[in-house]
Amino acid sequence: MLSAAVMILGKDLRLRLRDRSVWLFALVVPLGLTFLFSSIFPETEAIGLRAGVVDLDGGQAAAGFVDGVLPTLIDEGIVTEVQLGDLEDARERVRAGDVGAVWIFPAGFSDAVVSESDARIEVLVSAGQAVPGELARQVADAYARRIEQIGLALAVHGEVTGGPVDPVLMEAVANAAGRQEALITIADQAAVGGEPLDAVSYLAAGMAAFFVFFVVQFGITGLLEERSLGTLPRLLAAPIPPGAIQLGKLLVAFVLGLASMTVLALASSWLLGARWGPAAGVAILIVALVVAALGVMSLVAVFARTAEQAGNYQSIVAIVLGMSGGVFFPLPDDSGPLRLLTTSSPHGWFLRGMNELSTSGSWSVALPAAGAILLFALAAALPAVMIQRRRSAW
Repeated sequence: MLSAAVMILGKDLRLRLRDRSVWLFALVVPLGLTFLFSSIFPETEAIGLRAGVVDLDGGQAAAGFVDGVLPTLIDEGIVTEVQLGDLEDARERVRAGDVGAVWIFPAGFSDAVVSESDARIEVLVSAGQAVPGELARQVADAYARRIEQIGLALAVHGEVTGGPVDPVLMEAVANAAGRQEALITIADQAAVGGEPLDAVSYLAAGMAAFFVFFVVQFGITGLLEERSLGTLPRLLAAPIPPGAIQLGKLLVAFVLGLASMTVLALASSWLLGARWGPAAGVAILIVALVVAALGVMSLVAVFARTAEQAGNYQSIVAIVLGMSGGVFFPLPDDSGPLRLLTTSSPHGWFLRGMNELSTSGSWSVALPAAGAILLFALAAALPAVMIQRRRSAW
């Protein structure tokens, strides 16, 4: 039986490799889409903010920001300081886009802090600077909260001493506020073993997972093609078990799918710089996904009467599973329905496993995701086998 299945495998592989459609779905289209999408959506660069300060107050509360907080942000590489003139100059440069944001400390700001009045830090943001503008607002909000604490401390001091606030004390407290830890710190939140999948790596893995479901069709629909060509009766009349024919077709699909994902992994790494993670973990996930594709596509094929009909059904299922798994872009994980959607697709588990491999650096972290993918394969393969056996009995 095995030798007959291997002969069918060799015969079908020679036929499939002459088919241009196999090359398109297995390599050309997924690699091309990865390159195209990675060009359209380039990797996000580090946030940088060109900003300045207009100090109309001249008091100690504003000096705590100018002399303490701002230099810290500059040292961290978060802010590039721009020297500004008066308020009108600041507004003009923000309007022209030369400056991303400006912090304005209005006149009387320090006095308002001491008297617990309305002390506000104004923030001007240039149009089109959404993310840097939000960063500037967060810095202002954080410093305002710190100033509120200082104002409360000074008010308590005044209540206790029964006199006005000592200017020396005010200066010391304001300087302490400026010398505290950075208000905003931007750093890569990477795990010990590495970083999450970048855009190119995510797209390469997503495209490979998406198109492998199309590639295995060429083997799964082999029986239906044999039937439509009239060669299936000849195979059944040959001195080989009927199971060998089905096994041979499944082996064709498995080899095509495995070769497609392996070549895509290597090609995207060499040509596009994709990072797939530890080889052992990647191999486990690839094998699991190819097996899942076999199970799902086999189940879909048993409901079709012709190879063309099976191909249409399988394409619909492949597209739905791929989109729900987030193969083109990551789906937000903070939404319950979207999280459920990604876990209901083998593609979603594959990408989750790839991300775990990238962040951990250990191949064993791929095992839970591979196990979930194999459950999809089992859940689809068992009904397909039962339906096929019932039909054969008829």
